[in-house]
Amino acid sequence: MTFGSRDPDGMSYPLFLGRRLSERHQQTWVTVNLGIPEDGWAEIWRRNYRELLSIPEAGEVCLLAGTNDARKMRPLPEVLTACHAVLDQCSAAGRFVYLATLPSKRGFGTPREPWAMNETIDALNQAYRQIARDRGLCLVDLTDMPAEMMVDGIHLTQDGNRWVAERFASAIEAWR
Repeated sequence: MTFGSRDPDGMSYPLFLGRRLSERHQQTWVTVNLGIPEDGWAEIWRRNYRELLSIPEAGEVCLLAGTNDARKMRPLPEVLTACHAVLDQCSAAGRFVYLATLPSKRGFGTPREPWAMNETIDALNQAYRQIARDRGLCLVDLTDMPAEMMVDGIHLTQDGNRWVAERFASAIEAWR
């Protein structure tokens, strides 16, 4: 199961992740993209537990979230409370979590320049590193994403989706 990916043309990192793992391991890996546009941690929390229970065979969850929280200027303590609540749900449902850091944002004249979010994104990334250590989660580091992997400073190009999928695939393979 994956959260935190939406792409206008439907080609998101979860699609590439499932294909990449299936090809590498000569077996079928199914990924289910549960990302919804504009979702932040609180929105994921509202539906997460039901979705976890609806797919009992999904033993792992990939989480890439927080950009929309930063864009909406939500207070960091509230964002982290919702993040912990989502992780609690995953734990209660017996799911292992791969938690991703967020790439820094670079903008191209959008109404609210994406790089204005970088301070919040840096704070979230620091928190994610600590949360992963404290909870024994696998941290997937996306902070070094090349600028050309983003369309508008926020959304991923197809190469960006492949790049993110490769980082999650490597983490999954290393953790197992």
